[in-house]
Amino acid sequence: MDAEAIVKQIEADGRRLIEVARRDLDAAVPTCAGWNLRDLAGHMGRVHAMVACYVAGRATGPLPPDKMPKPPADDTAADFAAEALERVTEALAGVEPDTEIWNWSPRPDAGFYFRRMLHETGVHRWDAENAMGDTGPVDGEQGSDGVDEFFEFVLPNAQTRKPRDLPAGSLHVHRSDGDGEWFVCAEGDEVLTERVHRKGDAAVRGPGGALFLAMWNRLPLDDASLSVMGDEAVARAWAALAP
Repeated sequence: MDAEAIVKQIEADGRRLIEVARRDLDAAVPTCAGWNLRDLAGHMGRVHAMVACYVAGRATGPLPPDKMPKPPADDTAADFAAEALERVTEALAGVEPDTEIWNWSPRPDAGFYFRRMLHETGVHRWDAENAMGDTGPVDGEQGSDGVDEFFEFVLPNAQTRKPRDLPAGSLHVHRSDGDGEWFVCAEGDEVLTERVHRKGDAAVRGPGGALFLAMWNRLPLDDASLSVMGDEAVARAWAALAP
């Protein structure tokens, strides 16, 4: 996906999330423990507003917490999210991905924010829809890149911030609707990933979008779109690490 397509997808998923949240802000979000749709809209608004501040300001370092917009706790959370979505899409549309901007990843450019917001907004759009029992799919190419980001950055970053016991077994993830294979294992507290075809203690195979949702512990591994081979407990343990 090019930069323009990513911004359009962020906007589409963000609008869908807000549309669904407005139906019933008190509805529980099963895949985000303890949250309702008001909380989810507020969270997404806070993240979008924060990224807009970094990107629009071409930040060269961390911004102080008091500069970050805070989501309201009342029913204006959806309005807050809508305003933040407009800000973040405008900011991303106005920057080249290779522009240097500080972030919390090894790649110090705006491209990190494009990728992170694409997948953050996509998974939370699905969370909102799931709360209402009406989920839409994730595109295969988008989902495949989301799996790649999950193993390349999300899990290692989570381990750096708060180390957890990693699964003893290895996992092979195989995309069935295009290119994409990953072999994941643990070495101490470190997550090691290779983009290769290699037999693991467990294997999960399916379309890119379904694999993305499964690795983010949204889609159960017994979903009809997925097939699991080997030690299913190992596969579940890797998916359960989703932050």
